[in-house]
Amino acid sequence: MHMAMDGASNVWFGEFRAGKLVRYANGKMTTYDIGPASGPMNLWVNKADGSVWFSALGNYIVHLTVAGKVTTYPIPSPNSMPMGVTGDSQGNIWFAEMFTNKIGVVRTNGRIDEYDIPTPLSMPTGLTVDQYDNVWFAESGIGKIGVLRKNGSFNEYRLPIGGHPMGISYSANQKTQDVVWFTETIGNSIGSITQTGKITQYKLPTPLSMPMMTMEDALGNVWCTEMDRNQICRLRSDRKTISEYRIPTRMSGPMGLSVDMNNGSVWFGETRGNSLGQLIPLD
Repeated sequence: MHMAMDGASNVWFGEFRAGKLVRYANGKMTTYDIGPASGPMNLWVNKADGSVWFSALGNYIVHLTVAGKVTTYPIPSPNSMPMGVTGDSQGNIWFAEMFTNKIGVVRTNGRIDEYDIPTPLSMPTGLTVDQYDNVWFAESGIGKIGVLRKNGSFNEYRLPIGGHPMGISYSANQKTQDVVWFTETIGNSIGSITQTGKITQYKLPTPLSMPMMTMEDALGNVWCTEMDRNQICRLRSDRKTISEYRIPTRMSGPMGLSVDMNNGSVWFGETRGNSLGQLIPLD
């Protein structure tokens, strides 16, 4: 279950098997039926108008307005397995193509452009856009973090052996503005990377936790989901302390994550628990 938050602190998430999107607002869930074959996955909310962009198994990128209007954009490369969706400051919508080794973009006029990642078989699993409109992506297949710069050039930075990056994020509201965050599912770590490629890793206390998604909040704390250990993790702003919080539902399989920058609460999706969870920090 992937999720995102809009400008009014409403939570959006996808029901992968049901082919639906759901908005949770003021204790009420509103469901948008996208179709059983859509398989909505990674989400990005345009905070200006509240609409949602997401990737779908049918090999297209989808735009859903709050009024329920659905527009689909077929991806030129067949069987691309689109992963990770996010927008830049110009209104372009970026996504990763896991199976075709490309980064794609839906331009504001609806045209889709694709860019080949330099390293073959990189299997990009997610992406994010920084404050300079550079597109960062996790190369899960080869253990690298890549970036497609605004000027069109690529850089790739290798992680230590066994890194296997998965989730990656940057938020305009995060306190540490000069880094992009990512998870290492096999390396069992949270990592950060600077514009110049400097990588810092933070090992999680619980072995084999399988960290999936990560995000920094407005206070500088970095949160992540531990899918195989049923926990939410927090790397505190001092970068010295890591705390883990057990989810009440057993074997819930937390995956998606979003932080409310207004009050600091952490929302997460339980893929096996079939629930939406919220963690409210008390310290």
